[in-house]
Amino acid sequence: MLNAPFHTLNVAVLALDYSVATTIVGPQDVFSMTGVLYEQLQCKDPVHYFNVQIVTIDGQPVRCYNNFIMTPHCAIEACDPDIVVIPAILNLDEILRVNGDAIVGWLKYLYGRKCALVGICSGSLLLAAAGLLDNKIATTHWAMANEFRKRFPRVLLRPDEMITDDSGIVCSGGYDSFLDASIYVIKKYYGPTVALECSKVFLHNHGRHSQAPYTIFNVPRDHGDEEVLQIQRELGKNFSTNVDFDELAREYGMSRRTLERRFKKATGVTLLVYQQRTRVEHAKALLESGNSSFDEISYKVGYMDNSFFRKLFVKYTTLRPREYRSLFS
Repeated sequence: MLNAPFHTLNVAVLALDYSVATTIVGPQDVFSMTGVLYEQLQCKDPVHYFNVQIVTIDGQPVRCYNNFIMTPHCAIEACDPDIVVIPAILNLDEILRVNGDAIVGWLKYLYGRKCALVGICSGSLLLAAAGLLDNKIATTHWAMANEFRKRFPRVLLRPDEMITDDSGIVCSGGYDSFLDASIYVIKKYYGPTVALECSKVFLHNHGRHSQAPYTIFNVPRDHGDEEVLQIQRELGKNFSTNVDFDELAREYGMSRRTLERRFKKATGVTLLVYQQRTRVEHAKALLESGNSSFDEISYKVGYMDNSFFRKLFVKYTTLRPREYRSLFS
């Protein structure tokens, strides 16, 4: 954390073709208004904590995913940032094909100079493609976790986390997590008071730390193991039935140990976790759309012990059932 509150940090928000416009202009707004909006409300003089620029590879406008044309302040070579924000992107392969060498080289150069890097949502994929997340903890949008792990197995991915920070690289979860990431960076450099002031102005939920409440359980089905795929379908269809996994293994002509090994290799989770997560997903749907008590829901999804299932529900969603219903019903 910096001790001098008037020391202005330079922030470069990288704009790319196929990027999500909100994750470019959102961070720009938050950092630009830090020390300004709250002070105006308090009839105080503004304090400009950040100097913010939108930059592109060559200084030319880019077309965002929603066809919005983004005009930058300058090219990447013309800025000298302390912090770089990488936006959410929708086509990693195309970005790497067109500008991969320039982007990767720039990010590596800045990281070597101790510049902080902030990847918003799928922007962490670009950091991973540059090799900067190898053996580091990172997060991304929960829906991209399977693709991320497949592409970048050396990254220590934590898709339930809203924010990760490892060795000077900050990553955030979903598209709107640009606000979480921006507030986190503000707190990191200027302390909790300035961050809290920003949270109040931007109506930011200061206690939002996990993507788990929003996550839909979705394990790979394109793994090529037809028997495992059939078992996935069977467990999904008969989610309320207490399946005997030893008997299931015998039905498919293999030992329990072999079944567990193949299932984990194909899906990334164990049979038990797959069954538990499937039941939790059905419980979530019932909480969202109906008025059944959680005791009734527990029975419907296959649990006689509603106390045990309540603990599982909290484990996988980080919310108590009534909190989940209040948020999503």
